[in-house]
Amino acid sequence: LKETTRCDTVTISLDIDCGEGDTRPLVRYLRMLSFYICALLKQQQHSDTGDIHVSVTQDVNTNLTQITNNQNGGSMQLKYGSFQNLYAATPCVLDPRASDIMVEMQKNHPDLTNPSDLRQILDFYFARTLAPVVVLSQNKEMIGDLTSAVARLEGLRVIRNIDPSSYKIMRSLYDASDTPNLRDDILQLQRDGGGQSESLVSIELKCHTNDSQMIIREIIEDTPSMTAFSSERSALYKDGLLFCVYVEGDITPEIASRASLVI
Repeated sequence: LKETTRCDTVTISLDIDCGEGDTRPLVRYLRMLSFYICALLKQQQHSDTGDIHVSVTQDVNTNLTQITNNQNGGSMQLKYGSFQNLYAATPCVLDPRASDIMVEMQKNHPDLTNPSDLRQILDFYFARTLAPVVVLSQNKEMIGDLTSAVARLEGLRVIRNIDPSSYKIMRSLYDASDTPNLRDDILQLQRDGGGQSESLVSIELKCHTNDSQMIIREIIEDTPSMTAFSSERSALYKDGLLFCVYVEGDITPEIASRASLVI
């Protein structure tokens, strides 16, 4: 936020329902909220170095969230959509790469049912908002085309055609240290891209069986990936990761619950 606004202090007052139990939905909500606060303040073209105060209020009856810049009265209204994603009532896309991908996707797939939702999810990806972004589809060509469109962007790193039934997702405690696996592949690409906080990586997964879906549960969930022998320093942090997952047959609840969007 400070980088977006170039101000000394950003104060955010929250009047929201924090829920109970598992805090991951709250963390996910707050990450999306930060995206829209940045979007609102960017629209304001704030240029001085003063302080900014933003208030966030949530109406539990209408399920609407309002962000207000108390400095000038500018506001933005948000609503819940599919998979508990936050969407602006007036759509806003900050990264032109998301729009470019959608032009290609709609050209190749005019039957795409939720293009505006996918555009927003891609915008979250480029802003490193969700950790990770997980897009599921039972359409193999659609997942392949999405992966290809992302792969053509400069500076992005891509891993393609991973079948969890034949390629190890992560090493077990008893595997040799040089055992090929997806987790280490992602970490290497992140290092090549300047580190986890700088790189963007997209991974195409092809799940042909229910067992394959179960195998990828941990790698696509919204928590850092740790192994029995890893330290915090070697953990796989998932902001900047996009998993494009083709599912043959029914999508199991285990990965549907981890999805950002199904297309």
